Amino acid sequence: MSTGDTSSNGRKSDVRPGRDLRDRPIVRIGMLVAVLLVAFFVTKSCERQQNEITQDEAVTIAKEHVDFTPDDYQVRYLPQGVPPVYFWAVSLYTLRNGQPAHVQVVLVNATTGMVQDT
Repeated sequence: MSTGDTSSNGRKSDVRPGRDLRDRPIVRIGMLVAVLLVAFFVTKSCERQQNEITQDEAVTIAKEHVDFTPDDYQVRYLPQGVPPVYFWAVSLYTLRNGQPAHVQVVLVNATTGMVQDT
């Protein structure tokens, strides 16, 4: 005779082991909601800084910080550092014979409008 779950008359009993807590639907739904909430708060805490300075405002600020009158400009948006701080990189230049003659790059903080020392 085996030593398994048997009743006194020799038949196996119909007693099922209890369901694991993780197998219950309400617990699974709760765990899913918890993971989604954590993901939501992580994305909000890692959210990029809000740009208060527009590209046009960055060009105006940059022109105030050079000692020449530029003929033209180029603007690039770039992050620097960890966590990233976003800047407008404004290249101001004069032209001579269709070629840039005098070039200066000014980094303007996209959030505060402060000029970064280069």
